[in-house]
Amino acid sequence: MSHGSGIAIPISDSQLPISETVMLDTITTTWTDAWGQALTLAGCCRCNGVFLLPTERSLTPCPYCGQDSLEVMDTAVDRPVYTQPPELTLPFTASQPVLHAQITQFVQKNWLAPADLTPANLIGRLQPLYLPLWLVDAAVQAQWQADVGYNYQVVSHREQFQNGQWRTQEVRETRVRWEPRLGTLRRRYDNQMAPALEEQQQLEQMLGAYQLQGKRPYHPHDLRQAAAHLPNRPPADAWPEAREGLKTAAMEECRQAAAADYIREFRWAADFRDQNWTQLLLPLYTTFYQDDDNQVRLVYLHGQTGRLHGQRRASMQKARRWAMMIGGTAVVIFVLSLLLAVGGYLQKALLPWAAAALVMALLVGVTAVLPLLIAWRVNRESGVVSLAS
Repeated sequence: MSHGSGIAIPISDSQLPISETVMLDTITTTWTDAWGQALTLAGCCRCNGVFLLPTERSLTPCPYCGQDSLEVMDTAVDRPVYTQPPELTLPFTASQPVLHAQITQFVQKNWLAPADLTPANLIGRLQPLYLPLWLVDAAVQAQWQADVGYNYQVVSHREQFQNGQWRTQEVRETRVRWEPRLGTLRRRYDNQMAPALEEQQQLEQMLGAYQLQGKRPYHPHDLRQAAAHLPNRPPADAWPEAREGLKTAAMEECRQAAAADYIREFRWAADFRDQNWTQLLLPLYTTFYQDDDNQVRLVYLHGQTGRLHGQRRASMQKARRWAMMIGGTAVVIFVLSLLLAVGGYLQKALLPWAAAALVMALLVGVTAVLPLLIAWRVNRESGVVSLAS
């Protein structure tokens, strides 16, 4: 579906110019006014993310990478890569019970969790964040050629000696017949996705894709509580990925037109016209906890499905406490075995109990290192966890 409110940008065009700050009497207007409400422009020195936030929202920590604090930027001086407001929004649909269940499951499966890693802390720190995505509409005219493949059956017979006699078995094998094809394509494609962030593919791998059927026009109320990550890839920079998506769509249509089962070696000479770029905001929740070294660990939750992705660290401090408790128990059992051994000189029946207590003390003492080994292994393997809702 084409979006009439989108931004028409030819291939050769660069980003639309950012509006200058204009002084009208005593009223100062900036490009953020186009977003429809008072917002704070802030940036992160660690991930280089630039955000628009509700004016009352905390700047600590960065909602995207979890590190450092955001620094307030001057909208009259600082000019992000792309500043135009979005045309569409994909609303948050993951329910609170689903989010709470995901977080609780994430925490409870870690019996050596740091003190700050609790369901209450993660739930209390949930922050809604919108991420940008480009939707591209374009008319395509192209000359194409490819190899198309058709499945066909080959029947053969195999002789087998069973139960004292020869038997003939029919064998069917599916093979592919490849044929060259070429043709002309005239088509309009709508809503081809292109990344507006450098990390778009990584985020999709972590959390899964978004279903775009529920998108609706952007309204300033969408940012009443949520922050918005501004694009770090303008349309001109995202065009190669958009063009590749258009090529994939065209290749599939050419396969269908040839009534083929497969297509390969697809090549085309394409001309793109009437491009229309629409910015869509995708919903994401982030929260965080601090490990033993007070390092912030971010946890992401898909704003539609509730799927969770985060690094589940183990606490070496808690592991040491468990090791000391187990070791202390082993010492108590060992002292008891010595007392039983001393008593065995007076009453022989105590000697077997002393031996059993000594063996138990050794076994318990050996297990004292297990919490330390488990915590070391979890942290060494980074403890990345993905939980589907």
